[in-house]
Amino acid sequence: MSATVKSPTLIPMPEIRKRSGIRKYLRVTNVRYAVQGFFLVFFAVLPFTGLFRIDLSNGRFVVDGYQVWWSDFFLILPFWLFLISGAAAVYSVLGMVFCGWLCIQNSLSEFVDFIIRKVFGPKKRYIGLDTLTNHPDKLPLDLGVGKWALFIGSVSLLSLVFGIVFAGYFVAPSELLSDIRTGKDMAQVFWVIGVIGSIMLLNLFLIRHYWCNWVCPYPLWQHFFKSEGTMKVAFDDARRDECTACNLCVKSCIVDIDPRDTKNFTRCINCGECVVVCEDYSGKRGVPSLLTFHFNGVTVDQNGKRRLNRLSPVFSRFFMTGAFSLIPLSLFIYGIVSYTPFHFNLSQVPGNLNAYSVRISNKKPVSATFRVQESGLPSSAVDWSDRTVSVPPGGQAIIPLILKGEPSRIGPGLHSFSVRVEALGGKHQVLTQGATYFIPAASPDPGS
Repeated sequence: MSATVKSPTLIPMPEIRKRSGIRKYLRVTNVRYAVQGFFLVFFAVLPFTGLFRIDLSNGRFVVDGYQVWWSDFFLILPFWLFLISGAAAVYSVLGMVFCGWLCIQNSLSEFVDFIIRKVFGPKKRYIGLDTLTNHPDKLPLDLGVGKWALFIGSVSLLSLVFGIVFAGYFVAPSELLSDIRTGKDMAQVFWVIGVIGSIMLLNLFLIRHYWCNWVCPYPLWQHFFKSEGTMKVAFDDARRDECTACNLCVKSCIVDIDPRDTKNFTRCINCGECVVVCEDYSGKRGVPSLLTFHFNGVTVDQNGKRRLNRLSPVFSRFFMTGAFSLIPLSLFIYGIVSYTPFHFNLSQVPGNLNAYSVRISNKKPVSATFRVQESGLPSSAVDWSDRTVSVPPGGQAIIPLILKGEPSRIGPGLHSFSVRVEALGGKHQVLTQGATYFIPAASPDPGS
């Protein structure tokens, strides 16, 4: 048994009581499985609902049909700052709960571990990069070709499914499904899904927890907000002599650490597997569990009741980071209110000083009508092909602008003008962009 630094005194251990009715299912592990399952389903369905997609070809996000460009500063930056500050507030209290409860990589890795147990038996099997590099002798090579074929087939099917899911985040699902149904551009479909599915297969078959334990930088970022008071799995060191060294907690650990020594480890993801097996085993012996979740914001009074210590540094950090997150949240709300659902660009046609083009982009999921106007030049010098244009959802339209300036009427030199684009219908919004028009001086008459 490894040495353990003593846990804080008066750790509130769970009471010994028989679980009946719905309480039999309200274990921390069951709640975690439900959260993981919900988040996996949500992640898999999200791109097919049209609520969120990444348009790599144009470098934009698509949220409920609306295009969010990088130029939408008050949407992009405040959103990420809010996520970061909000997450920091959670990590300061609950530790690495994201890894254990929400991370897609960890959830899929655990699901593959579940498949391994179902295919190869309940005994803990070592199949992955960790085993190949450190303990190749532990690979279960003697379990039969049939079981290996079933395992590889199951993981391949899972990889294919999530290959399609990930592809849906970068290729419009409607286009993807249409290509599959009609057989059009199947080479591109196979390439996209094949590459992503192959990466997923390599990940789920070999890498899995190796990424979480040794490569992923995200846990390191979470550690910046952990402290002695952050929630962790605590071992009741005062009752160490009651531990029977059954090692059930070690065998149940997802990240292969000794839960009795979590104070010396940084990889604990607060999944609760060890806590539940210790509670069950200790309950059969008629003694309180030796493992439980604990953080310094909870104390035990003389009557054995748990009390929240609101002056604990844990809560101070939580409220401080939580209050800071209100700043980017306010900016994000402002970004939503001030969001402009269209964009336009005025540019000169190369090689033609008189010709300009107005490119209008509709960022909305419905058609929109726009009106263009020019100011700064005489109306007789401006020739629009059309002053009103309808742009399809998420599409673009180009309106040619021809300037017919004559030196005798306007005068040679550089002239400033501006183009105004107005959205018709719905919320009244206007964008304006300025430009210059150069009229060269008239050439002198050679006979004069």
